[in-house]
Amino acid sequence: MTTTQDSTKFTAETLLIELDKIRPEFRTPGFWQTLDSNSSQWAVDISVGFFWAAAKKRLPHWRSEYRSLRSADLLASFDLPDFVSKHSDSIINKLLRQHKKQKQTLQELIPDQGPPIPMLGDIVRTRIRCQYIDGVEFLADKLQSLGDELGVSPKRERKGSIEGYFAQHINIRHEVNYREAGHGNLTSIACEIQIASSMASQMWQTAHPLYEIVRSDISSPDNIWQWTPNDPRFISNQLGHMLHLADGLLVQLRDSNKSKKE
Repeated sequence: MTTTQDSTKFTAETLLIELDKIRPEFRTPGFWQTLDSNSSQWAVDISVGFFWAAAKKRLPHWRSEYRSLRSADLLASFDLPDFVSKHSDSIINKLLRQHKKQKQTLQELIPDQGPPIPMLGDIVRTRIRCQYIDGVEFLADKLQSLGDELGVSPKRERKGSIEGYFAQHINIRHEVNYREAGHGNLTSIACEIQIASSMASQMWQTAHPLYEIVRSDISSPDNIWQWTPNDPRFISNQLGHMLHLADGLLVQLRDSNKSKKE
């Protein structure tokens, strides 16, 4: 089935109607609550799953290797963080944005077989803070290699947006159990590992709630914020790029001091 409605006129209500046409399961009472319950459990399961357990086991070696190369700590924290789930309200909002901006059709976002889990890459996700910007590249290399080794189909993307978001994302496939009405159905989902510097993470964490409110207004032209100084995206753009530059300068200063000592 192909959606024929003008996607730019979609609202959350019309989106749900169209989803019901694609998969009748979306009409099941309590479907979104069931999805929330499942995704919360998936976050717990993936946090202790084979891939993340292997990453945590190798982390001490990775930290030692990075320290021997850079004379600096790899992470801003002691251990790798657990995964968290995306709430159904945010899932619906993202489906709406993806469709209204014509990035994907609804048919491409909803599987035609298996459990009706929207095919988004960040329903379950985690964010890792590295002390330095070159630690982001280092750790992403390690996690991508581990993903290849363990067969979780890692897909890596180096993010650098005009809004000032700088991070690297690695998506992996992980087997999960979709539970409904006392029954389980084994399937797999994409989950996202976000890796960024401490400064970039702090900036995004601070700006993200405001940015979420603004980008929910799909009717607003994509570039009008660049000419609206009080728009939070205008602020995050400037600050994000400034911090990205500061991240690079900090690495240069660190390495300069190291070379002088040597």
